Amino acid sequence: MHKLLYLPLFLFSVILAACGQQTAVAERSDGLQARPSQLDEVAAAFALDLGGARVYIAPAEIEYSKRFSSPFRRHYREKDYQLDLRERQRLDALLAQAFTEKLLKPRNARQVLEQVEADYTLSISLQRFSLAAPLEPSPWAWRIYTEQSAYAELKGTLYNRDGSAVMHFRDRRNIGENLGSAGPGGRLQRFTNVTFWSDLRVDMRRVFASLDKSLL
Repeated sequence: MHKLLYLPLFLFSVILAACGQQTAVAERSDGLQARPSQLDEVAAAFALDLGGARVYIAPAEIEYSKRFSSPFRRHYREKDYQLDLRERQRLDALLAQAFTEKLLKPRNARQVLEQVEADYTLSISLQRFSLAAPLEPSPWAWRIYTEQSAYAELKGTLYNRDGSAVMHFRDRRNIGENLGSAGPGGRLQRFTNVTFWSDLRVDMRRVFASLDKSLL
C-alpha cells in the first residue's frame, strides 16, 4: 500500500526534473542545446552533423591579462608578455592542426584556407591570457620562475554560412602547471618557449578530444 502512495510522488519528481531540463535548454539565447562534457561548457545545435564539411578556422583572437608594474619586473615591457606575429601564426597553426585531427578527420571533414569555400567558420579566442615573460630563454633564469604556467579561457564558436552559431564551447586551461617539480640534477624545470609550445600542443589535443566526445 505504501509503495503505491510513493509511486505518484516519484512520477511527479521525474516530470518536474524533465520540465526543468527543457526550461534550461530553452533559456539559451543562441538556441543551442547544452551537451554533457568534461569542458566547462559545450552547446550545439540539435543533430549537428559535420560529416564531409569544409571548415574555415579563423585566426585566434587574444585578450591578454592586465599586467601591473613591479620593482622585480621593471625590465620587462608589455610586449614581453605577449606573442609576436610569428608566434601568433604558430598558435593558429597549432589550433587548426589539433581541431582538424580530433574533430574533422573522424568525420571526413576538412579545413579550407578560404572562408568563401567553407560550409562553417570556427572562431576561437583566448581570453585573460596570462603568459610568463620572457618567452625566449633568458640569461636571468630566475625571472622565468616567476610563473610556472600559462593560463587562458579558451572559447570557440562554429558558425554556418548564414552566420548562425551551431556550436559553442568554453574551458579554462592551465598549460604547464606541473613544471614546478625538480628536474635533472635537482634543478627547477624552466618554463621556456620550448615547454610552453610542447605543453600547449598536448593540451589543445585534449580539449578537442573532449569536445569530440561531447558532440557524439
